[in-house]
Amino acid sequence: MYLWPPSGTKLHTVAPAVLASGIDRGQNDVMTLRVAVLTEKGGVGKTTVTLGLASAAQAAGDRVLVVDFDPQASSSMVLGVDPGEARGRMREALDAPRPGGAAGSIVESCWGAEVVVMPAGRDLRGWENSGSAQVQAHRLDRALKGIADLFDTVLIDCPPGLGELPTLALTAADRALMVAEPSVFSVDAIGPVADLIDEVWQRYNNRLDLAGVIVNRMPAVSAEAERQYDAISKVVGKRAVWKPAIPQRVALAEAASQSLPIHRLGGRASDVAEAFDQLYRKLKRS
Repeated sequence: MYLWPPSGTKLHTVAPAVLASGIDRGQNDVMTLRVAVLTEKGGVGKTTVTLGLASAAQAAGDRVLVVDFDPQASSSMVLGVDPGEARGRMREALDAPRPGGAAGSIVESCWGAEVVVMPAGRDLRGWENSGSAQVQAHRLDRALKGIADLFDTVLIDCPPGLGELPTLALTAADRALMVAEPSVFSVDAIGPVADLIDEVWQRYNNRLDLAGVIVNRMPAVSAEAERQYDAISKVVGKRAVWKPAIPQRVALAEAASQSLPIHRLGGRASDVAEAFDQLYRKLKRS
């Protein structure tokens, strides 16, 4: 497993390690953007979108922290971290008695120095089911205190559904980004997610905003997909549905299977990479 920082410096000395790498966040007037990427329905490509945005951030020269908050640990695996080796790291961060508990749970990814990951172990599911999150909505926010500020962007890959972990992620975020695909089942799932975002805004985090909806797996030609795309627009409003949609491409699966950022596949993924570049720029402006 790739420990962060790679120099071997102990993880509690995070700020010196980042400054030594030439990234002085203290000199940057732009605040860190924290984004929770979520969906009610599994299988729509939420992790694909999270990692595509991370790839775009890296291509833009930004420093990005991916918080893998999904017990499936798909983001962790694509970023080169064995979920078995990551077991307990996220739980330790959430259970830490002091702010900044994430410092000891962050590891370097195989993508390069610009992208690091707070990996999920599959034991995170047990923590969710313990019920402790119901009264501890600010645990992830507390764990990231003082750590998130070392990055340009923090992307939180939430588990699908409306449980405790998405609530913690939204409480720690500035923006919520929903992922959908152009299908009737995905359209039906948007409303409950929007309700959860509103609930978290009212109860725990009044700085939270809905950034928008990214439509994934858009086929080049499909009348049914176009109808469902229009249906998504009717649910959340046209301005909330971000363009471009992510095209349906084999290159996305290839990048994941090879643990590569989509931008590194070159010409055969150029349209997908450009879509993520545009979406990341929009995210930074949101």
